[in-house]
Amino acid sequence: MDATEMPTRKPSPMIIALAVIAVLGWLAFAIVWYALSATSDGLRGEVATLTADRDALAAEVAALEDSGITLDQLNAELASLGAERDDIVAERDAARAEIAGADGELEAVTAALAEREQRIGSLQSDLTEAEQSFSEVQDRIAHSTAELADVGSRLQTARTEEAQLRETAAQLAQEAADATSRAAEIETETQAAREAQADAQAQLAELRASQAEFQGQRESLEAEIADLRNRHETLTAQLADAQAQRDTLQAQTAELADTVTTRGEELSSLESRIAEAQAVSDAAAETGAGLVPGRYLATGLTPAPLTFAFGEDGGFTAWRGAVLSADAAQPAMSGTYAVSGDTLTIESVDGGAADIATPFECAATVAGDLIALAGDCPLSGLSLRQFR
Repeated sequence: MDATEMPTRKPSPMIIALAVIAVLGWLAFAIVWYALSATSDGLRGEVATLTADRDALAAEVAALEDSGITLDQLNAELASLGAERDDIVAERDAARAEIAGADGELEAVTAALAEREQRIGSLQSDLTEAEQSFSEVQDRIAHSTAELADVGSRLQTARTEEAQLRETAAQLAQEAADATSRAAEIETETQAAREAQADAQAQLAELRASQAEFQGQRESLEAEIADLRNRHETLTAQLADAQAQRDTLQAQTAELADTVTTRGEELSSLESRIAEAQAVSDAAAETGAGLVPGRYLATGLTPAPLTFAFGEDGGFTAWRGAVLSADAAQPAMSGTYAVSGDTLTIESVDGGAADIATPFECAATVAGDLIALAGDCPLSGLSLRQFR
């Protein structure tokens, strides 16, 4: 063997160990980076979901505010709902404040994620530099191995380079340790981000519960408004009926006014007739005459009085009760009569007393303004008083 040739030197176990550590560090960094990317994507998705839920909740709160309906005709009944409306508005404002707080927390989480992404980019740059350094070391090792195989005289130089390589490997090990420490810090920050995400999800659940409560209150208000509308329709129908009744009563009142006017005219005419009959009666009383033609109120035989109208033509008509006008009631009987001195002769009877045997005579005795009928006749016991 040539004295100048040097035995081929195997790679140092330290170098191999450092290379393995560096490879493992790269693998760990790749795994951490992949996990952080997945977590960042998940957090972004959660942030988007929270934002969409917040917008939906705000829209539903606005719809709940717009669902209030007022009716001028039912202001008195809707006044009782004012307190509930104020409570709902206060709860809505509180919900908006909670949503604003959730938005602030989401913005903080987004900023933290952006900062972590920057840190990850920095770590990637550091790892890229470390990889380049490791590649340079590998190239140097290969070059040194070739030089050791070919030139023995460069042993000292190779040993110097080996020392430099060891120093470089130590630096790589330190960089790998730093990368591991940074990965741990990133994991801690990721855990904090997950906790913030859990808090945001809890707040979202509370907001959804508040939304369900608002939904229930809105349905209750809608039911009450529907009831008020039904009551309004009922009141409107009753008002229409009342107006119709008022119109009917007005028509009846007008008709009654016309009737009263007509009756007044008839009463005036009747008073004139009564005055005439009274004059005749007074003349007959002054002369001591008995029964004269006219209208008489008869009492004594029945609980209710009777009204007799004796005409100048020899006919008479009788009614139950006190009747001032011949057209006011249906006659109970009618017939013919004759007066001779103090005797009243009923010659014939028609109507309800047609079964009475006629003719019959009754004694008519004048006592003041009364004419008493006596004798063996169906009208015996009656006292006649002429209308005055």
